[in-house]
Parts: sequence; C-alpha cells; structure tokens
Amino acid sequence: MLDTRLNMIYDLIPQSGLICDIGADHCKLAIHAVKQGKTKYALATDLRRGPLEASARNVSANSLSDRIRLLQSDGFLNIPADIFDHTDCFVIAGMGGQVIQGILEGRHTDKWLVLQPMNAVYELCEYLADAGYDIKKRVFCRDADKFYTAIICRHDGKKRNVSYFAGAVRDVNFSMFLEKELNRIQTALHGISLARSPDMLQKQRLEHLRIILLEEKNNES
Repeated sequence: MLDTRLNMIYDLIPQSGLICDIGADHCKLAIHAVKQGKTKYALATDLRRGPLEASARNVSANSLSDRIRLLQSDGFLNIPADIFDHTDCFVIAGMGGQVIQGILEGRHTDKWLVLQPMNAVYELCEYLADAGYDIKKRVFCRDADKFYTAIICRHDGKKRNVSYFAGAVRDVNFSMFLEKELNRIQTALHGISLARSPDMLQKQRLEHLRIILLEEKNNES
C-alpha cells in the first residue's frame, strides 16, 4: 500500500512500458506500479547506496527482480542511453524544486515527467514555463498536517508565461492548499515587516504571490 503522497504521484503516471523513478528511496512506487500493471518494467535510481540496498530487499521480497532494475545514479546522469531513450515516464519526487530543475537541466528528455517538489514549487513552475514544458495536470493532497502537490508535464519547446496553477485540479485539497499558502505567506510578510533590515525583494515577491493566491481563492468562490 502506498501512503497518500505516493498514491497521488502514482495516479499521475500514464500507462507505460517502462518508467524510471529518480530518487526511489525504498522503491515502493515502482513496485506498486509494476504489480498493478501500470508499467511492465521499471528502473529505480537513487544517489545513495543505503536506499538502493533497501530497494533491493523490497524488490526481492516481491519477486520482481526480473522486472525492476536498480541503479545508483545522480539524477539522469548515470542512466544508460538505451534505457533512458526507451523510458516512457520519469518520476522525480520527494526532493526540492531546485534539485528537480538541476536534474532536468542535466540531461534533456521530451518524455512524460511526473514531478513532486517538496519546496521551491513556485520557482519550479517558473523554470518549467521558461524552459518550454507544458503542464498537463497538477494535483494536491493532504497527509496529516502537510500538503503536497505534483504535476505531470512534457517538454514541447514552447516558452510560456508562468502560471503557478496551470492544470490544477480544483478540488477540496486545492482549496485547503490555497488557504495554507496564504497563511504561510502572510506570516512571512509579517516577519519581514518586523525586521530591522527587511528584504524588500523577498517582500515584493511574497506580495505578488499573495495577490495570485487571493485571485485563485476568489475564483473558487
């Protein structure tokens, strides 16, 4: 069974012959995708040996060693060309938005991408718009007191004006996410107002985001 965050990611993965999970941790997502028939084969990578060893135990326990390959890799960089070129969908989840950007910049692909940033979400949206990625869908979930978001996108080379909520599924989780973000930004703005040397650039950025969030919230009404 997947937790709420991983299940959100899983639901975005298209039917595939081969998926690649970058930073797979314990390989739960790839195992579930293969067992449920969403993909025939999977490659699971991680930068560290420890998670790969845990992944190997989990893959073996599920008798999937013939269908899931494990590889130590720094993002896309160490994936063999034949596997990279035949992958239908890359999953990059559970890491910062700027780390995800670095992975995408390190090696180009125009295959499906399922991205789940843990922070720097707005910065990632700005990069994707500027670098020519088309966001097809963005979803939200709540797990305990934390909110997560994930997107599926694909590179088409067309530069876009940034839309922080392009493709958003506007459900109850989206509404709660907006409320939480507004509270977070308001708290940050209050902190800046009390500072002896306030960061005016950060203040302007947060005020801009606050306006966008309020517009999105009003559209929900």
